[in-house]
Amino acid sequence: MERLARIYMLGAGGVRRSSDTMTKDVHGEPMAAVDRAWLEMDEPHNPMVVSAILELADVDDIEQLSRRLLEGLLRYRRFSQRADDHKTGLFWRDDGPLTVAYHLRIYHLNEDSPEHDLRHAVARELAAALDRAMPLWRMTFFVRKSGQVTVLFRAHHAVADGIALIRVLMSCTDDALAPAESTGGARHHGPLARLIDGLETVNRQLESVQQLIREDLRHPAQIVDQLRTSRAVMAAAGRVLSLPDDNPACFRRPLNGQRAVAWTRGIEFAPIKRYARRHAIKINDVFVSALAGAFTRYLRRTHADAAQWHNLRISVPVNLRGENDGELGNRFGLVLLDLPLGVEDLDERLRLVTERAQALKHSPEARATLIGLGAAGHMPLALEKRLVNLLADKAAAVVSNLPGPQQELRFAGSRLTSVVFWPPQTGHIGIGVSLFSYAGHVSVGVSSDIALIPDPETLIADFELELAGMLRPRRRRAATMRR
Repeated sequence: MERLARIYMLGAGGVRRSSDTMTKDVHGEPMAAVDRAWLEMDEPHNPMVVSAILELADVDDIEQLSRRLLEGLLRYRRFSQRADDHKTGLFWRDDGPLTVAYHLRIYHLNEDSPEHDLRHAVARELAAALDRAMPLWRMTFFVRKSGQVTVLFRAHHAVADGIALIRVLMSCTDDALAPAESTGGARHHGPLARLIDGLETVNRQLESVQQLIREDLRHPAQIVDQLRTSRAVMAAAGRVLSLPDDNPACFRRPLNGQRAVAWTRGIEFAPIKRYARRHAIKINDVFVSALAGAFTRYLRRTHADAAQWHNLRISVPVNLRGENDGELGNRFGLVLLDLPLGVEDLDERLRLVTERAQALKHSPEARATLIGLGAAGHMPLALEKRLVNLLADKAAAVVSNLPGPQQELRFAGSRLTSVVFWPPQTGHIGIGVSLFSYAGHVSVGVSSDIALIPDPETLIADFELELAGMLRPRRRRAATMRR
C-alpha cells in the first residue's frame, strides 16, 4: 500500500488525466444541478452509489492490479476531488494526497465458503455510505488462493451515471478500447433509440432555459410552438405522477436498510440474440419477458395472495449519451414499464411486453419521464428531490441493461471473466436488477432490501428457468411451464 500511495503523492502532475475532466477554476468546479440532486438523495442505509464487481482470473500480483486500476481512475480529476458544501453552493474541489488506505482495501476470503462470504461482504458494502469528506469512491479487493480476485468498485451517482462509470472501468484495461467512430444516423441504440434521438433537442433546451428564452425573444414566431410542446410535456408528466400505486403490496413495505445480493454469470448471449432475431424483437424484450416470468414464479412461491396481482411496474434508466461522450456526470432518463404478471403462455407474455415497450416509445408519458431528470436538475433542490421521489415511487424495481465489450479484456495481465453492476434505487424502491453482456455472455445481478426479497438468489434462479423455457424448442415448453 505504501508504493500505491506514492502514485498520488507525486501530486496532480504525477498522474495524467483526461483533458475533458480538467477544471478551469483552481478554487473548485461548481457541481451540476442534477449531480447535486443525486448527492442529496442519500438515505440512511440506501446511498445513491453505483456498484460494480469485476471478476478476474490468473491474478499473480494483487498490488500490480491495484496500481493499474488506481492509475486508471486518477486520470479523471473527479476521482481526486471531494464534494465541498460551500456557502455559495456545492463544488468539486481537489482533495490533496489520496488516502489510499480508505479508497483501496484488500480482504482474503474464507476458502471453505468463498461464494457465501463474498455475497455477504458485498451486501454489507452496498448498504454503507461513502465518506463525504473524501473523494466519493472506494474499491475493495476480495482475494482467493486460486488466483481469483473479485473487485468491488463503488462510486457515488453524483460523480457519474452507470454508463459513464462502466466506461471509466473499461478504460483501465491493458488495451483500453478507442472510442468507436460515429457512423452517422441515430446516436443511440436499444429499444428506445429513435425516441431518445428525437428528444435530444428538447432535452438540451431544457438544460439551457435562459438561452432558450433569449433566442425566443429574437424569434417570436417560435414561442407558440415551444409553449405548445411544453404544455404537452407538463400534462404528460402529470399523468405519469398520477399513475396508481398498484404494485404488489409485498414490494411496497417499509425498507429494512439491510441488503442482500446475488448474481450469476455465464448465460450464453448468442442463443438470446438468435431468438430475438427469429421473432423480430429487441433483445431487451426477451430479458424483460423472462423477468416478468421470474417475478411471477417468485411471488406465487412466497406469497399466498399472489394471484390477485397482475402488474409490476419497473423503472428503466435510459442512456442519453452519444457513443463518443466520455464526460462524467449524469445524462440519462427514466421510463416506466408495466410487467405482466401471471401470464402462463410464454408467447403471449412476450407479445404483451413487446407491445407495451413499443407503445412506450411513442407515448407522451415516455417523453415526460425521459426529460424529467434533466429538467428537474434545474429546480430548487427540495422540489427536485420530491419530483424524482414521486416518479421513483411509481415503480417496484429498477431494471438496467447495459451492453459491454464483446472481446475478453485484461487488467494488469489478469483476465476479466465477468462484470456485474447494481444501480442505486431512489425513494422507497428496494429492488435493483441488472443485466450486463460481456465477451459472449450475460451476467444478471439482483440487489434487494431484505424486507422485500431476503433471498435474491432464488429470483435469479427463476429468471434462468424462464429464459431457458423461452429458448427451448416450442414442443418442449409445456413441460417447462408445469414445473
